Amino acid sequence: AAYNGTVDVVYYGTTATSNLDSSATWHVYFARFNGTSFTQIQVNSAANHFGVICTGGVGCGPGTRNLLDLFKVAIDPQNSKAAIIYTDDTLTTSNDPNNFACNPNQSPPCPLPQAVLAQQN
Repeated sequence: AAYNGTVDVVYYGTTATSNLDSSATWHVYFARFNGTSFTQIQVNSAANHFGVICTGGVGCGPGTRNLLDLFKVAIDPQNSKAAIIYTDDTLTTSNDPNNFACNPNQSPPCPLPQAVLAQQN
């Protein structure tokens, strides 16, 4: 997002060496450039995803692309603060609490990931 000389960027980040690492722990990050300086922070204190994040589109396996469809940042023109919407699939109820990957053939069906709104202080 960009407004009045400020540019905001949000992204998913992990300390894993690959986005295909099944043990990866993911967080949301926010970066702002105001024309003279650059700042970056981690948005969420708890992870919003565990495991693989696939960027291969329709070629991705089940449960590996569910974060990428709802991810936005906007700058409020009244106060210049950021509003971030991101997906958190750790807020769902899983059949196996140690496995956040979802099998679409399981019964009951896979729960949907939850949308989260984070606003800059």
